[in-house]
Amino acid sequence: MQGEAQFYFQLMWLYVVMIIFLMVIMCFLYFYKKLAQRNERMTLSFSQHIIEGMDLERKRISRELHDVILPQVIELPVGSQIRAICMELMPPDFTRLPFKELLADICDKFKKQTGIECGFFMEEDLSFSHVSADNLLHLYRMTQEAFTNIGKHSKAKKVMLVVRRNNEGILICVSDDGIGLSGSKEGIGMESLRQRAAIIGAKIYFISESGNGLMVKIEFTPQYGE
Repeated sequence: MQGEAQFYFQLMWLYVVMIIFLMVIMCFLYFYKKLAQRNERMTLSFSQHIIEGMDLERKRISRELHDVILPQVIELPVGSQIRAICMELMPPDFTRLPFKELLADICDKFKKQTGIECGFFMEEDLSFSHVSADNLLHLYRMTQEAFTNIGKHSKAKKVMLVVRRNNEGILICVSDDGIGLSGSKEGIGMESLRQRAAIIGAKIYFISESGNGLMVKIEFTPQYGE
């Protein structure tokens, strides 16, 4: 009897130790998850400050060029180039121009600057009226950056910009027939795209097969009343 009691006593302590061990593991995982979430929020906040700083710097440089440099060279051939740079750096007026026109303008400028054929399609009656100006600016800059990357790296002959509904959200696709990623590492442009997507809660995908071009997909679901 005494041996059995001692056995059950040891077994009970084994269970207690196992429960304590599991509780320690669960506490560790809980605090690790909280720490990871905190670090993710800090990283996102840091990225947002960086992006906002870049946008403010764009405005400042644009104003300096327009107010100080441009008046001195307005009659020279370089004057038109500086004016174009000013317009590129300044954020568009989303209250004055429809977002569709602004995206179409990106295509037109890209075609003139690079000579690469560019097509544009936007689904009928697709409205951006419920998207905040800040988020519109991010979507606009992301589209701009996608085109900039194509002009720099893709060696493409054709580019297509498609904007349509995606369930309850919006899908923006920029695709080309260039060399694709070809095993190359992501550069600053693609990292900027990821940061802006994270800031507005969008999903972004880079779909590429070597030699078959690259598609940048941006899936964004606006929050009503944002």
